[in-house]
Amino acid sequence: MTEPDLTQRLCALFATALDLDEVTPDTDFFVAGGHSLSALELSVAVEEAVGVRVRVRDIFDAASPELLAARLAGLAPGTVEPAEPAAPRQRPAAALPGAEVAEATRWLWLERQRGDGAFGAYTVPCLLDGEGAVDVDRLAAALDGLMRRHPALRTVFVEAQGEPRALVTDDVPPLEVIDLRGHDQGDARLDALVEERLAVPFDPSTGPLTRTTLFLRADARWSLLLLADHLVCDGRSLEILATQLVAAYADPAAVGPPVDRPAHRSSDQEAALDHWRRVLLPPPAPLPLPVHGPRTQRAGGSTGIAVREIGPDVLRQLTDLGRRHHAGTFVPLAAAVARTLAGITGSTDICLGTPVDRRARLGANDAVGFHIATVPLRLQVRDEASADDLVDQVAQRTVDAVDHSGVAFDTLVAALAPPRSPGRMPFFDVWVALYPRIDTGPCAPGGIALRGGPIPQRVGMFELSFQFVEHADGMRLWLQYDTERYAADTAERMARRLVDEVARLLADPAEPGPEAALTHRAFSGFRFDA
Repeated sequence: MTEPDLTQRLCALFATALDLDEVTPDTDFFVAGGHSLSALELSVAVEEAVGVRVRVRDIFDAASPELLAARLAGLAPGTVEPAEPAAPRQRPAAALPGAEVAEATRWLWLERQRGDGAFGAYTVPCLLDGEGAVDVDRLAAALDGLMRRHPALRTVFVEAQGEPRALVTDDVPPLEVIDLRGHDQGDARLDALVEERLAVPFDPSTGPLTRTTLFLRADARWSLLLLADHLVCDGRSLEILATQLVAAYADPAAVGPPVDRPAHRSSDQEAALDHWRRVLLPPPAPLPLPVHGPRTQRAGGSTGIAVREIGPDVLRQLTDLGRRHHAGTFVPLAAAVARTLAGITGSTDICLGTPVDRRARLGANDAVGFHIATVPLRLQVRDEASADDLVDQVAQRTVDAVDHSGVAFDTLVAALAPPRSPGRMPFFDVWVALYPRIDTGPCAPGGIALRGGPIPQRVGMFELSFQFVEHADGMRLWLQYDTERYAADTAERMARRLVDEVARLLADPAEPGPEAALTHRAFSGFRFDA
């Protein structure tokens, strides 16, 4: 394929990834609305079309079709890693019950076994407000169809020879319906009922690992609570479920055939581990965070939440800052978190934990399940560095983390063997994640629409978790903190400082380049990990 032909082919692939009618050869992928997750999806699409290995780093460094074509033109075809099932860990799968699980799922399962039974931390909660006159029977039928389409939603996990095995059952939990229309304090009662359901953990060995509740409210309003165990669901799964539920409600045939279980693709684990050795060794020292007591128990058994709002104007500026550095909104937010932690602790070596969605690499873009990897982001934060220098560093680290996310976190820990402290995660103390607002679009005649997103929990997996949640009027910070380790006023000060650091970051960017003046589609939203 000649370079001009390759450029035109890449234009079509860029347009598909960006959901645009067309793009020009000089269109910057990130300025046009791309981020690290959509870059991962684009890299896989280019691999399949061109036949050479393409990394997120390639798109980060050559962000337009013409630049990427020039970068790829000299590469030899046939270097793509083949997709093949992973080798059994012990003996042939036929001799053990169920199916082997992915490395990331295995790590999550092992974390639960090491815990104290507070499995509520592993619940993925989502509350959606409905639009349109809902027919309970149609909604139940649409939900039943989705449960049968996605085997992850009917999976339980059993132990065999000390390892988890996945068993797909025929059990489909029914839709629970609660009528609050005659209740004097319907909204307060709704909040209480949601809290009650969040407090009930899932049992991975018996299932079912999903629960769905329809709340019928006054004035023809209604809400839908989706709860799932993290072993079978992640943040992107919630968006997939909401979108497909609306489509199935309108047309049961839209459910589609059952989704195949994604293949475990082989990857160059040693090359990935070499990357992490360079980044993480020697290991970062534990941050001297302002805890008010010793870490004697696992983090997250009881948590509080400090809340701060980030308005639409600030969110737009954060998005623009991220785009200038070929990144999504997560990158400047993570930079602000790093600065916050550096200011609180006096440390310049800051390591954050964050999730990476690996669906594109697994060929599972529309599959419900647990398809994320935990990765560390190690950053050097110094006062003399400009905001743009810090944001650029976070962007670079994020790209490399996505490209080397094929190593499960427990495998990474075992290979690098960092010192372990009681009650602390290896490599990082603080978790950072950004969650999109779910919006299925306008409500069609006779149909329904769903809007909302994740809701906070009273238990967690980490001692400090900066969770940024998009909503209709901007973004909300939930700083979830372990109440056994942090005083409420300490958490409030950290949340306030984060907001101050966001303002400081935005007050000190480099002058925007000429690309900032281009007119492009509005930012379409972060997908869990950008």
